[in-house]
Amino acid sequence: MNTESSRSHAILIIHLQRSLRIKEEMTTSIPNSAEEFFPGDIPLVLKSKLLIVDLAGSERIDKSVMIHLSGSEGHMIEEAKFINLSLSSLGKCINALAENSPHIPTRDSKLTRMLRDSFGGTARTSLVVTIGPSARHYSETSSTILFGQRAMRVVNTMRLKEEIDYEILYKKVECEVDHLTSEMERQQKLKHIEITQVEKRLKESEMLFNDFRVTSSMQIENLEKEKHQFGYAIKKLMQELEEKEGQNNVLSQQIIHLETSLNEQKQQQLESLSNTKILADTTKTHEKKMGELLRQLEEERSHCAGMKDHFNILQQKLSDAQSSAQFQENMACELKKELSEITTAFTSQLHSLEEKNSELLSEKELIYEELKSTQEKLQHETTHRQSLESEVLRLKQSWTDNCAEESKTLCGMVRSGSGLGSAAFMSKSGKSKETQSSQRGTMSKIFEEVGLPSVLALLKSNDLEVQIHAVKVVANLAAEDVNQQKIVEEGGLDALLSLLETSENTTIHRATAGAIANLAMNVSNQGLIMSKGGARLLANVASKTDDPQTMRMVAGAIANLCGNDKWHMMLKRDGGIKALLGMFQTGHHDVIAQIARGLSNFAKCESRVISQGHRKGRSLLIDDGVLTWIVANSTVLSPSVRRHIELAFCHLAQNEENSRDIIVTGGIKELIRISRESSRDDARNLAKKALTSNPAFLKETQ
Repeated sequence: MNTESSRSHAILIIHLQRSLRIKEEMTTSIPNSAEEFFPGDIPLVLKSKLLIVDLAGSERIDKSVMIHLSGSEGHMIEEAKFINLSLSSLGKCINALAENSPHIPTRDSKLTRMLRDSFGGTARTSLVVTIGPSARHYSETSSTILFGQRAMRVVNTMRLKEEIDYEILYKKVECEVDHLTSEMERQQKLKHIEITQVEKRLKESEMLFNDFRVTSSMQIENLEKEKHQFGYAIKKLMQELEEKEGQNNVLSQQIIHLETSLNEQKQQQLESLSNTKILADTTKTHEKKMGELLRQLEEERSHCAGMKDHFNILQQKLSDAQSSAQFQENMACELKKELSEITTAFTSQLHSLEEKNSELLSEKELIYEELKSTQEKLQHETTHRQSLESEVLRLKQSWTDNCAEESKTLCGMVRSGSGLGSAAFMSKSGKSKETQSSQRGTMSKIFEEVGLPSVLALLKSNDLEVQIHAVKVVANLAAEDVNQQKIVEEGGLDALLSLLETSENTTIHRATAGAIANLAMNVSNQGLIMSKGGARLLANVASKTDDPQTMRMVAGAIANLCGNDKWHMMLKRDGGIKALLGMFQTGHHDVIAQIARGLSNFAKCESRVISQGHRKGRSLLIDDGVLTWIVANSTVLSPSVRRHIELAFCHLAQNEENSRDIIVTGGIKELIRISRESSRDDARNLAKKALTSNPAFLKETQ
């Protein structure tokens, strides 16, 4: 159509960067390691990219002038195909952004991969659309205008791209390392000097010790000599003392002999005087003895009375013992009677047990026969199951053929389109609905022909392809409320949880997590999932997989479980909250949206329970670091995700037990921002209520 066209896309990319410094209080996204080394200003780099793109125009094969004029039609047709294919990929991305689709197909062509930062991102984009005035190109002109109209609906949010200047940081770290190494060497030298000084002191002390040991040995020898001299002198003094003691003994014996003779003389003189006194003394002693005898007699009488009382008590005890012996004899007679009755009953029971044993033997024979019949039925069911598996494979083949035919027709429509492929994309929603209806028709056909028990039995198949398609069928059936109760009653939930635990296939994990997420929409199924360890299994899958779609299904299932306050404690204990935060590292928009929805459900239910007085204390989310995560990411995520995060944060702020944690993490500024800038009325009202009713928040804001 344009003879002067270069028949190619021209792209000029210019990368710009500028270094700057910001203070520590402004660096909220700087790593902790850099802050530890450089507490002052930290160097940053502003990076930007300028793209100037001249897109080639789309070409209709039947209208292309270049093809008709040139001799090599095959080469020109291929070029036209590639031009139209890249432009159709760009049109897909623009349509997806205009419709707020969760998936943007930027990987379909090299052109969209290079321009993905310019549309729907953080760049400032200007689009110039050129059209022709000729009526012959009316369809191309209209499709180009429609493309420009859709492109105007794409909203870009400008944001500066700031990164740390690691080269400057490296130089600073290198200087710091050099300084530290020099300091370490200086310390080592000082240490070496100290060691030499200590060694000198040690040698001096050893010399002093040797001198002291020589002098002390000499002093010890002198003391031992003096000791021997003193010992010899003591022996002499002891001998002299013994001689003196012998002389004293002789003198004492003489004194005793003189004293005895003197006493004999005194006694003879006093005997005459003492006879009269003796008579008076004897009378007094007799009177004292009579009084003592009378007192002893009274004591014996009182003791006799006490013995009589004790004898009466013993007689009473004897009579009681005799009566108790008679009672025991009566009890023995009764026990003998009961023993005889028990023996008769035991014999009767023994006969009855023998009869029951014979009956059980007969029942055993019947059960053995039934077991044989069940084994035959089981063999029949296995053959039937194999036939069902072959039928499923046949239906799967027909399904893939239908999908291939649909993809061929879709490619044909794209090739026959004009402009940026807008006509094909205008019918995209209709095609997707037709594809979904055909898939549902295939699923319903399998369900009607095979039956739910047989489909659930295929979950245990050894063929991986059969197992995958069976899981997908169950997941699609679980999306409808009518089928959920049937799936649970037939043991489908147990089979899904078993697959989640034993299988290593990513597709099975994704489909199984999706089926569990659909079943978790029902309150009664939530209790079964939690009691069977479903939260723990979902957390394990989230920690092992790297697939964003699998993480999206797992996060959706956990988010549905967060909406029931009865299972919050078990969900936290099984690691569900930590798994949600761990999946944030993927950076996938759909996964982050499910994470935000789960945290919002958890905080909302918890706030309702605490306001009703059923539970007290800090939020269960704070221990897992959710509050810090919310404050750090509430302003950097997309608006749809931000609304859930803001609502969760406002519900956490309603509990006064969380006030200290919110203040420490800097959540007061976030509450003030939400109360002024949030797009949700309920979030703004909750933020204002928390700021005005909480005394701790009022004190901080003042």
